[in-house]
Amino acid sequence: MKLAFAIGITLGMLSLAGLLARGIFDDALLAEGANPNQALPLLFLELFPTWLAALVGVGILCAIMSTADGLLVSSSQIVANDLYRRTLVPRLRPRPTDQEIDRRVLVLSRWSTAVILAACAIMAWFLIETNIGLIIWMGTGGMMAAFAGPLVMGALWRGVTRTGAYWGLVCGMGSFVLLHTGALEPAWFADTLLFDGVAWLKGESPNPFSCSAMGEIVSVVVTWGVSKLTQPLDRAHLDQLFGA
Repeated sequence: MKLAFAIGITLGMLSLAGLLARGIFDDALLAEGANPNQALPLLFLELFPTWLAALVGVGILCAIMSTADGLLVSSSQIVANDLYRRTLVPRLRPRPTDQEIDRRVLVLSRWSTAVILAACAIMAWFLIETNIGLIIWMGTGGMMAAFAGPLVMGALWRGVTRTGAYWGLVCGMGSFVLLHTGALEPAWFADTLLFDGVAWLKGESPNPFSCSAMGEIVSVVVTWGVSKLTQPLDRAHLDQLFGA
């Protein structure tokens, strides 16, 4: 109970700084040439002495760098270890020696780190004026849309199949990307019954929350539909997961 209370209070307090910045600066951060991402640094400068504002800012930057460093390393390991060592290597004929595999994994890890870092830097440059909350939801929303079907239905329904989970993941993520990028053009559906619906979807494209919710629905529906049409999992395996 104490832990739940502490977590609840902490999560609630995370929004207080944003509310306080809104109250102090009003619409100044929304004006032309301003950036809402400056809310916290400006709030620190407004409330704290300069030395304390700098100290708090350095602490936040350290936390950001620590998190980004961990994500960078884990992303490179997905490429080198999960995709290459565990997925590609067992299919290679003839199979490389263990020493050769280790050398290739090391090279892949180094190169993937550099490529991922460069890609993130490019994305950060082009999204520098975008609200950081929306940027976070571009990733979080896509992941939620991808895994809503496989994880949620897989935890509640014994009928989910391997093929259904894969299709739900791909279609959920794909629908999120399709909707959020605004790739659907209403003009393609002019003079059809779909025009109004596609126009509404186009209007929702800047909103990652809405796109994520629709992607989750697609993921759940596709997971259910494909699972109904494909070979179910072994009953003994299901009994082990859900209990006899």
